[in-house]
Amino acid sequence: MNSLPAAVMVAIGVFVAAITIGRWLLVNDTLSNRLINRALAWDLIGLLVFVAVGRLGSADLAFDLFVIFGALTVANVFGFARLLDGADVGMSARRQRTYDAIAAAAGCVVLVGTVGTHMGFSVDWGSTVWFLSAMPTIWSGLLIVRACVRELRTADATAKERLTYCALLVVGGYCAVASVIALVRTIHGTRPDKAGPAWAIGTYATLVLLTALIAIPLWNALLAQAGLDRAGRCCRRLRPLWRVLTAAVPEVVLEPASPGTGGSASRLYRMTVEIRDALVQLKPFAPDAEAHDDIREYARCIAQAAQAKADGRSAPVIATGRAAGFALSDHTDELRYLLDLARAWPRR
Repeated sequence: MNSLPAAVMVAIGVFVAAITIGRWLLVNDTLSNRLINRALAWDLIGLLVFVAVGRLGSADLAFDLFVIFGALTVANVFGFARLLDGADVGMSARRQRTYDAIAAAAGCVVLVGTVGTHMGFSVDWGSTVWFLSAMPTIWSGLLIVRACVRELRTADATAKERLTYCALLVVGGYCAVASVIALVRTIHGTRPDKAGPAWAIGTYATLVLLTALIAIPLWNALLAQAGLDRAGRCCRRLRPLWRVLTAAVPEVVLEPASPGTGGSASRLYRMTVEIRDALVQLKPFAPDAEAHDDIREYARCIAQAAQAKADGRSAPVIATGRAAGFALSDHTDELRYLLDLARAWPRR
């Protein structure tokens, strides 16, 4: 695994490190995400230690240390695979503590074996633990494959979801098959860290592909932070309309969300509710608004009603009947209607 050029390994390490740090900061809200982040972090640490120690000439020590961190990685990957496959979420924390304890115990065994080797004993606990840890790796790959196949067979999966599950299916299948092949090679006397350049290329390529997959939520989180996701763009388009209506009818403004909670989707939902409530409150000031089929004329009437309400004028009539301008079936239709209204809103 140390057979790749140093520049390539540094580039891979920087890429994985950037995604790992970003996910810990922005995508760490669910147990699945935490398991992914922990697995990625342990794998990154193990890789860095393996490369650094191996370059210093201690190949056996590098492999033993890699196995220690690899066992912790496998424990978290297995926990994630169980969740993805539909395991009981309520018992997931207890299960994960068991997996982590087993991985830590295996790491201690390897560490004791490493110390024993330097004291003259010849027990290769690193290879033994690696051999045993390949079993849950194969199981994890099969669980991921089964979960991806199940999700791909659902009729309501989007094209983006299908592409993601297809890529994850490839990764899961590769992990299972590659682990079986590695077991067979180990039985025939080939140590995993001496499998050759082709094996190293496959291992690192899988790591890069898997990291790219789990970077998708991070990318979405970054877009949301910058207000560049779909909900954020809708908020910006609605803001001129929302600002005028809530200034005219401030009582419709909801209580502010707690700092650090929600996001652009939450803000968009709040804005649509407040705009809708403001339009209902302004109906008495625009009794003829719903008679207009043209959205531009309706927007002009509502703008005049908002100005009248803001100026303190009394409503000309007491309105009855349905809310002006609304005959919508769901939230999607409502959002589309409000975006059209914001587009037609008179500019001052």
